[in-house]
Parts: sequence; C-alpha cells; structure tokens
Amino acid sequence: MTGLGKAFAAIVMAVSAAALVAMDQWTKALAAGFLAGKGAVRLVGGFVMLIYARNRGAFLSLGSGLSPTLRFVLLIVCPLAALAFLGWAFLSRGMGERKEKYAVVVLIAAGGVGNLVDRLLYGEVRDFLNFGIGRLRTGIMNLADLYILAALIVMIVAMLRSGRAGKAGGRTDSSGSSS
Repeated sequence: MTGLGKAFAAIVMAVSAAALVAMDQWTKALAAGFLAGKGAVRLVGGFVMLIYARNRGAFLSLGSGLSPTLRFVLLIVCPLAALAFLGWAFLSRGMGERKEKYAVVVLIAAGGVGNLVDRLLYGEVRDFLNFGIGRLRTGIMNLADLYILAALIVMIVAMLRSGRAGKAGGRTDSSGSSS
C-alpha cells in the first residue's frame, strides 16, 4: 500500500472509530437519562434486557474495590498504553494489508476509547445491556464492550480462515501470500 493509501486508510479508520465512540457515548447518555432507577426493561422476549448500572471496575466489576490510585493505573494508564501500542502496531509495516486487521483495530480502539471517556469524565463506566436466556445471562455491558467482543470474533474467524488457507495452499508467510 502506498503512503497515500495508508494515510487514507488511517483517516477512514479514525473517522470510523470516532463515529463508534460517539454512538457509544450517545447510548450511554440515553441509558443514564431513561433507565437510571427504573429497573429492567425486557426486549425481544427477555433475550435483551436494559438495566442501567455504573461500574467503577473493569469487566464484571473486577478491580472496583482497588484504591483510586491503583484503579487509575490499571483502568486508565494501562488502556491508554495499550491503545497507543495498537496505533503504533497498525502504523508500522507489521500490520499487513488485511481488511480484518483494520476492522479489529477500529473496533478495539473505539471500545477502549468509549470506556476511557466514561472513566475520565465520570470515574466509572455506564453500562446498560444484558443478554441471555433464562438464568444464563451476560454481565451488564455497553456498546464499547460489544465493539471489543466483535473485534475478538473477527480475530478468531480470521485466524481460523487463515489456518485453513495455510493448510490448503501450503505454507504462508506473514503477509498471507503462499511461499
């Protein structure tokens, strides 16, 4: 990819991530305004439940009982470093040309930034989505969390596809071309 092509791809990715962050923040504001203190709202036969919750920790409230300093380091500094690393890895030559990688970078960046915005502005993350059937349910999450989950699914599917392609067509190098 040429320098101009890489610049265009980076701009498209940044705009896409910004749009996803805006959607995440908008839905969190709606949830805070319409769901806080209202209990659960059941949708799609109860498969989706809207329940407003504020989370001072990470996934499933892990770390919510830590000291403010340690929580700041683990939930703000470390994610910022991870996002910076992700940006560096994309801009370096090692990321390759695969569309799946672009999607993964956008989704992880949008998810990370969406939750970082909450932590920086509110000291906690606003969650409101719960999925499941009967007693088998997820934790309460938000769109930023779903972006990260979608990125993991894209990564797994891409790895499975590249594994099958490697077995079918012989050995592949890091750019995905057969050798």
